Amino acid sequence: MNVSVISLLYIGMMLFLAKLAEEGFSRIGLTPFVGAVVVGIILGNGLMGIIVLNSVVSFITSLGIVFLLFLAGAEEIGGGLEVNSRILISSILLLIIPSISVFYVLYFLHIIGDITILFPLIMTSVGPLTRLLMDTGMSKSEIGRRIFYQGTVVEILSVILFIIFLNTVSLVSLFRVGIEIPLIFLLILLTGPKIAKALESLEGYVKVREIELASVISVILITGYVADVLNFSSAIAALFLGFLLRGYLRDRPDLLEKIRGLTYGFFEPLFFVSIGLYFVKITPFIAGIGFFLALIILLSKFIAGFLGSFIVRENPVAYGLGTSTKGGVDASLLITALVLHRISYEDYSYAALSLTVLAIVVPILFKLEFRGRTGTQQKRPRMNEKIGSMNNFPPPLYAKLEETLRDIINKMTERGARAIIVVDDRLHPMGYITVQQLLEIDPGQYETLRASDLTLNDCITVSLDARIIDVLRKFRSTETPVIAMVDRGFRLAGTIYERELLRVLTTL
Repeated sequence: MNVSVISLLYIGMMLFLAKLAEEGFSRIGLTPFVGAVVVGIILGNGLMGIIVLNSVVSFITSLGIVFLLFLAGAEEIGGGLEVNSRILISSILLLIIPSISVFYVLYFLHIIGDITILFPLIMTSVGPLTRLLMDTGMSKSEIGRRIFYQGTVVEILSVILFIIFLNTVSLVSLFRVGIEIPLIFLLILLTGPKIAKALESLEGYVKVREIELASVISVILITGYVADVLNFSSAIAALFLGFLLRGYLRDRPDLLEKIRGLTYGFFEPLFFVSIGLYFVKITPFIAGIGFFLALIILLSKFIAGFLGSFIVRENPVAYGLGTSTKGGVDASLLITALVLHRISYEDYSYAALSLTVLAIVVPILFKLEFRGRTGTQQKRPRMNEKIGSMNNFPPPLYAKLEETLRDIINKMTERGARAIIVVDDRLHPMGYITVQQLLEIDPGQYETLRASDLTLNDCITVSLDARIIDVLRKFRSTETPVIAMVDRGFRLAGTIYERELLRVLTTL
């Protein structure tokens, strides 16, 4: 068999085993990152050597880095921030103490190959941090938000430092990169609205199904190509692109969910497995260095976070552990440095091993200390769960047959809805009215006409036991603006709007 056919077998095996491992590790409260990496170590040269990296697997891995960093820019780094002088000062502390500690250890052990390796090791990874805060019920609390803001600032500064040292080989290149970075951010601010507007215009002119998804994916791939041509990292360019398009995607939760499905369903598990595949044979020396390095990183980051908490006036233990989370963008940067030959495979192996150890230890310590203290645990609903089990929907939006059109318009305007369910006195859905219908009526009649005077559109209904995925499919197949959720007596129990449903699914 040729390399391409073998690669298909490899990729299928990796994807299946990675998702099983991610599910298993999630059930015991650990980040899915760890499960997939362990699969990679077992299948790759790190242990059994069953799967060998080839050009096809490496290409899929590189695409995984690009798409993961794009979503990191759009969701993690691109999220809302409340940054003040205290957080900035604390962030500098969170970078300086771990940098000095880790650099000294690497230098003392004579194993440092390139200073670029330092920044993936010392940074805070916001993706796992977000999951950790949700799992402990702290994501909506004040301390949870503070830790998130702090982690995001540290992650941004670490990525910037990584880019600077990745592209620096002399004082001239350092000066050039020092100019390029501000110019890139300026370009983001100036061109972001224009790219988003171009994508919006394309949606209006081209009516081909899934044009939005195809357009965004095309922009991601083209951006990566241009970055490579200009000798810039395609993964880092994708990170900036995600930051650039964060507003565009925030207004389109359905599109964001499709990109998430492609990335987290296909690219993420394969990328995480590949982290393990890049390992060299794990010797006692590499294992010892990896575990020792993990200990130094944890101690230095915890001490830095502990001290930084007094600057921002928050819980020292929560701050110390929360800002020590690993296993996200940091792993992407580590592979980027490896692929660009800035670090060796041996350097990569002990560094990635240390990240994997920390991705296990930090969540365990954090949950032992803080689970359930500040709120109830939140979990993202699964697509096969019952729609009636979701308790964070907005209240039902409906109108009765005797209500005037003016009252109906006020209700729809307040909710920002394109349609409204009409019910009888027993709350049985009778149909729905759309904004388009109301626009075709003389506004002078809004006070006199009632819902019963209009021709109602046939209403799609689902039971409380319907699966979330089936509800989404009904939206796709019928293109209805609203679906009525009914109980066993066919009484209205809730109103489902596709955008609201997707927003709930993507923001938990």
